[in-house]
Amino acid sequence: MTHMSSHTVFSISAKTCTLKYNNQDGYASILGNGTRYIVPIYQRPYSWKDEQLKKFISDIFVSFWGNERNSTEEPMFIGTMQLSKKNENNEHYIIDGQQRLTTLLIFIKVLKIKFPDNQELNQTGLDWITTHVNRPIQQEQIQEMASSDLGGSKESQNLYLQNAFTIMELFEEQIENEEEAFIDFNVDKFIIHLFSNIYFVVIETMAGLSKTLQIFNAINTTGLDLNGGDVFKIKLYEYLREKKSMDENVFEEINQVYKKIDEYNLRFKETITDITGVLGIYQFILIAKYTLPTTLYSYSTDTFFERLFDTIFNINQWEHFKNHVNDIELSIDDIHRIIEIRYEWQGTEYKTCEDACAIHFIWWSRYGKYWNLTFVFLYRFRGEENYWDKMLLFVRQLSKLYIIYSIRFLKSINEIHRFTYDLVSLIMNDSFDKVMDSLNKKIGILDNHRGWGDLDNTLAGNIVHNGKLKNIICRLSAMLEEDYKTTDQNKIEFIRKGLFETDIDIEHIQSYNDRDLELRPQILDDWKENINSIGNLVVLEREINQSLSNKLYDTKICNYPTSIFKIVKNHCTQYSSHWDLATCLDRKEKEKNKILDYLFNV
Repeated sequence: MTHMSSHTVFSISAKTCTLKYNNQDGYASILGNGTRYIVPIYQRPYSWKDEQLKKFISDIFVSFWGNERNSTEEPMFIGTMQLSKKNENNEHYIIDGQQRLTTLLIFIKVLKIKFPDNQELNQTGLDWITTHVNRPIQQEQIQEMASSDLGGSKESQNLYLQNAFTIMELFEEQIENEEEAFIDFNVDKFIIHLFSNIYFVVIETMAGLSKTLQIFNAINTTGLDLNGGDVFKIKLYEYLREKKSMDENVFEEINQVYKKIDEYNLRFKETITDITGVLGIYQFILIAKYTLPTTLYSYSTDTFFERLFDTIFNINQWEHFKNHVNDIELSIDDIHRIIEIRYEWQGTEYKTCEDACAIHFIWWSRYGKYWNLTFVFLYRFRGEENYWDKMLLFVRQLSKLYIIYSIRFLKSINEIHRFTYDLVSLIMNDSFDKVMDSLNKKIGILDNHRGWGDLDNTLAGNIVHNGKLKNIICRLSAMLEEDYKTTDQNKIEFIRKGLFETDIDIEHIQSYNDRDLELRPQILDDWKENINSIGNLVVLEREINQSLSNKLYDTKICNYPTSIFKIVKNHCTQYSSHWDLATCLDRKEKEKNKILDYLFNV
């Protein structure tokens, strides 16, 4: 099949191949006519291990003599391979099939060592596969395997050589039994079987790399499983080669991006992020930088870049990209910069406890996915005077905005999504002062948050019916009782972990289900929504909360002081004698005003 348009030319053909001898129409073979096979630079390294080798060799022998070694030979189908069209140097690039084809090369090497006098093997070379992956190391390892006499140790850093030793062992297990080695094994017959009865369906494609990968994804059922990070690496390589006229060595530069992430994760001794996390930040930057449609913020990172590259390479002109694609410039340097700021943020201490908590409140809000704005901000302003202090101020105010709107409404609302999109654009295209002015105006004053979704009323009402609402309000209230302006790093970490990493329950000070069954109806009738208000709720370690259950207040007040939270300890001081509706209302007013003062006046 051949398809042509003004933008692309591609063809697809399929044929059935054997390794060397083929009686079917076309007589197609892998090792015929001096053809060479190249593993392209963007592929993963050869990676088959013992499990795959054992099945592979076992399947070949089953096709040779059956499960019980008493059957006649049968053809074996080894799967589909995808190759590029043969070039002028008589070379195919291997799109899919590297693992199987390389393993066959290693198997032939083992057979040549075992049976040095076999004529068929002597006529078969070992130089028909070349790899460009991780040059020159991988190719040097193939050559080391091909020239080895396999007389050394299996303990080698060379996987090709390791697998040669393993295949040698597997082969010997197949052809030997307890009584006599090589019993009933006809090597000449076996080699002919290997060269003529092992079948591939080879699909040859002539296309650009992106189109080739699209075909691969449609037909692939085994072998390389391309995830979003793999696809991005390959397509960025094609983009830089075709659109920016960079040479093949640019793939090594792309690999440095992935290597840098791995090195940082090793330094932090945990996986802080991966290429998808980095590209998620890049997605925001590209949308704002090139004024792309804001609906693209809602795309998953994989979908965003898949459709961007599809449009660049004219595979599919996606609606939200087609009018902008000629303006977009992708850069390895940009990705390196994003990685550096991502890990700089991870490795830098918070200046205050409030700073440490602010990012957690963004995560806990209804707009948690926009925490990436932190890195967009650093990408834009890193290097400016006091850029780190500016970032911390920005995050504090952003957390207040998201707290306000998460409290006011029981779901995320389009108004704040649209505002956030505009904010990203301001970050990328305007000054720090303009960014903060826009953010502070949106926070506004309390009167801006009355009416529909009245903030004051929500804070004073029943907050238990919505888990996110309850947790944000109660944790914020608890933070404000701590020394949240402290710069002592030990205190900062203690408070942050206590509020966001400790197992916490939200405790009803007056139990919702009072221990006295007869009093329950009267208590609920008297307290009404106040029993589920901020006046009657407080954070408490889960272990303490579960031990208290619905015990009387006199018992609770004796156990509360064991809590690490100042808000609980302060409660014991202020309300030590008794707890009733009047004291709840008093506390509710204080808690509400404390939170409002923080959001609007601090």
